[in-house]
Amino acid sequence: MRRDIPGLALLFIMPVILIIVMALIEDAPFKDYQDFRFDLLLVDNDHGSLGQEIKSGLRESNNFNVIDSIKGRPITDTQLKKMLTEGDYRVGIVIPEGATAEIVNASNLVANTVSQKLGLGSLPVREMRQDKFVRMYFDPVAKPTFRMSINFALDKYITYSCSNFLVKRLSKLGSATIGDTTSNTNFKEIFKGIGIREQALEDKTKETQFINSVQHNVPAWAIFAMFFIAIPIAGHMIREREEGSALRVELIPDAFLPMALGKIILYTIVCTLQLICMFAIGIWFLPVLGLPHLYLGLHPEVLLVIGVAIAFTATAYGHFIGAIFKTTNQAMPFGAISIVILSALGGVWIPADLLPAKMQTLTMISPLHWGFDAINNIILRNGNFKDVIASLVVLITFGMTFWLIASYKEGMRRRSL
Repeated sequence: MRRDIPGLALLFIMPVILIIVMALIEDAPFKDYQDFRFDLLLVDNDHGSLGQEIKSGLRESNNFNVIDSIKGRPITDTQLKKMLTEGDYRVGIVIPEGATAEIVNASNLVANTVSQKLGLGSLPVREMRQDKFVRMYFDPVAKPTFRMSINFALDKYITYSCSNFLVKRLSKLGSATIGDTTSNTNFKEIFKGIGIREQALEDKTKETQFINSVQHNVPAWAIFAMFFIAIPIAGHMIREREEGSALRVELIPDAFLPMALGKIILYTIVCTLQLICMFAIGIWFLPVLGLPHLYLGLHPEVLLVIGVAIAFTATAYGHFIGAIFKTTNQAMPFGAISIVILSALGGVWIPADLLPAKMQTLTMISPLHWGFDAINNIILRNGNFKDVIASLVVLITFGMTFWLIASYKEGMRRRSL
């Protein structure tokens, strides 16, 4: 132990870091969604009192940060759907034109029912419309519990607004009389065209797939498993140095670069095949167990490109660990625990949007986050190659950085020999 003090220290330091990071990340599931504040896109095509009451209620709550304009210009329906599809925001609502008028008409119908029984006058009404409900849209990556919680919260404001209109129409009538004359009124039928409903972002000609256990777990844990190849790679590199085989190869002129490229290419192929195998299980085997099948989006061929980028980064990370550390006692705990931490930060365990603000910033340093987000863009947001270019660039940058550091460190060792 005296000969490997750094390895001994890592046995204590890495678990401490793991406890701190996981305590911060796992704190989210123990809180109710009411404890969080979410950015909410809002398009008000009604410009009536309903829209004003909804916006006021949302802004006064501690749950929503209402965004109804970008750079001083009101958000349009198209912009809202685009920003949700790209994953920039999680939820948005659209108040249709004429929504306030529909609530007024429905309230008049109720008031007229009461007035007829009292022998009073009537308010103007028309035929009810069934398409003036407030539309709610979600990023397909949003979890079902999140959609349900937001749905309940928004529905509360709609119900409150409808009640206000109804009270105004009935305010001139006695409370006792109101209770007697409205007992047989079908409020649900009258107000059924009003309220809030969730709609899909894509048009009806495209298959829309919301996240479920298969859509989340298959790609998430496949990426996690791919990065664990870093441990055997690092172990092999250290063992080659200890046994002297690395020195024999280094004595061969110009052998280092071909050898390093050979390892990178081979392990990248192995990791890519691993991802294909995991996806095949999600497509064909999990449905046999009664689970949903894995949906691969409209452009599944892009997943192969993403898989190669993730595999390259995971392989380069293994070379980085193997080059930085001198013994397996140092490399193994660091490699295993660092991959667990990076996977937690990357959204493999907990959705990144539920993390504290500072932790959400830290997700950017996790290559697993970029790989997972790229796959979600394809299988859940029905994206194409252009939608994942940024994530691919970041992944390759991570991989090249790891590999260049490893090459530099190995070069220093060769020169010291």
